[in-house]
Parts: sequence; structure tokens; C-alpha cells
Amino acid sequence: MKTILCILAAAFLIMMLPNRCFAMLDIEQVTKDRAKALGMEIRATAAGPNLVRVELAFEPRGELKHFTRVDLEMRDGEKLLISSTLKEEQTKPGKIIVSFAADRGKLDQMTLRVVELTECARAATPLIPTHAKLDQ
Repeated sequence: MKTILCILAAAFLIMMLPNRCFAMLDIEQVTKDRAKALGMEIRATAAGPNLVRVELAFEPRGELKHFTRVDLEMRDGEKLLISSTLKEEQTKPGKIIVSFAADRGKLDQMTLRVVELTECARAATPLIPTHAKLDQ
């Protein structure tokens, strides 16, 4: 019985090896020129005396065709203060728009991360992301 379990476990592992994909994060600091090349638009508008509304808009095509979500992080140095996935706003089909409002003095602590699936993840496990980090 023990031998059969070992053979089944080994067969399962061998069967999973060709399809296995380990998590990988590719993070790119995106400059204004790079954002433009990717088709991203970043707008900031006043939302009150000390607040600003930041909006990111793009079409999921080209390098962003495997887009899955946009995350917002706020850090104080290395300490993570908040992390959240932004909900897409209802717009015309084929256009992704996300936004948030924040204290304009804290914007330098915030990062927008556009998450897309890697080629390996698309082939094997559809939950392993690669990230593109946006610079303010």
C-alpha cells in the first residue's frame, strides 16, 4: 500500500512539472514617456482644499492586453500602510479607468500597480501576476 502511494505521488509530481509555473514579479518604473507609449493617461484634478483625485485610463491592448487589475499601495518608507485593488469605473467598452482621491501631500507615498498575467501564468496557472509599477 505504501509503495502504491509513493508511485501515485511521484506520478502526480511528474505530471505537474511541465505545467508548473512559479510566481514571478516583473516591476517596471513607468516614466511619463513610457506611460504614453503604453497608452496610459494619468490625470489629477482638485477634489477639495487638500485633496486630489487621480485617474488612470488605458486600453487593455499591446503590452497591457493581459491586464487583470490595478492595485493601489501606500507606504511610509518600507512600512505598508494600505493596499487595495481599485474597481474599474463604468465607461465605454475597451477602456479601463480607475481612480482614487487622497491628500495631495501624501501622493509621493502612493503607487499604482497595473497587474497582468505572465505568459507562463496564462499557460499554467491563471493567478500568478506580473506587475508594472507607475511613477507619479
